[in-house]
Amino acid sequence: MVAWQDPSVVAFCAFIYNQIAVFLLGFLGNHVITRMDIEWSLLTRKRRFNPVLLPYLFGRYSILVTLIAFVVTNRFRPRVACDATYKSLALLGSAASYCSTLNLGIRTYIIWKDMNRFVVWVLSFGCVAHAVLVAIQASMSVTFAWDEQLKACYVVQSSNITMFVFYLYTILMDLAILVLTICGLWRKAALKSAIGGALSEQCLWYCMGTFICNIPAVVLPMMNLNLIMNVIASMPATTFSVIMSSAAVLSLQPEEIPETTGQAVTQVRDPPRPGILLGVVAPTSPHQHVTLTTNIVLESRADSAAITSFGTRSSKYTEETGANAV
Repeated sequence: MVAWQDPSVVAFCAFIYNQIAVFLLGFLGNHVITRMDIEWSLLTRKRRFNPVLLPYLFGRYSILVTLIAFVVTNRFRPRVACDATYKSLALLGSAASYCSTLNLGIRTYIIWKDMNRFVVWVLSFGCVAHAVLVAIQASMSVTFAWDEQLKACYVVQSSNITMFVFYLYTILMDLAILVLTICGLWRKAALKSAIGGALSEQCLWYCMGTFICNIPAVVLPMMNLNLIMNVIASMPATTFSVIMSSAAVLSLQPEEIPETTGQAVTQVRDPPRPGILLGVVAPTSPHQHVTLTTNIVLESRADSAAITSFGTRSSKYTEETGANAV
């Protein structure tokens, strides 16, 4: 049986924790560098900035900064205010996990906002409670101090209760968002549409992935083996959650406009079902191009009011593009 409280075992766990951070930094760095579609389109002004992109951008770069700072401080061991530094990193990491959930929660909010205000209020309250747990997790989860002999920061104590509650709540929020998304699309008769199917499938895969990643982050603090084992699964859980959430956002990015023609031409694989609008600019003549944007517009067969739009283009911009294609 392993003596988890033995100093040599704790030191080995700390070594493994540091190596995990190095691996995660390389893995996340590769993802960010190779998937900068949204950032590049914002910099080149091919995409108009939308506040719904804030969780996506902040989540990606907060966990990236956290991993970089953690690896650098453990590699070069500069003399820093250990507790303040690592609590700041814990805040950024917890906020990244929150943003990964919020990326999908925004979709659920927009789907329900015109159907049932009670659901919207419950979802909003859940997000606020999640944000409060982020602050609690950052301030109480881990305490660090400077060791003069090792010339490095070391863990003084870690709160297994706050870690357990935070990651369990994250799992429950992801599950609630999945259920509300599917129910909302079903109520609007959009579940079997192309966009409705994509949203529900993305939510399902994201919840399955985060559930698998967050289970160790919930179980290990509950077991309370030692200070390092309480937190060792937190960075992998957050990193993979952010990557999966980013992939869901990136899959709904709009097509780019060729600079030579100023037209956006997209091949439509499957025609939309009756009553389901997918941001299509319909042609007025047989020779006119069809523009399909990823502006998500779901319209009920029984209710013609569009209930959701994750458009990164304004309606005015879409109309101008359609006019230029004539």
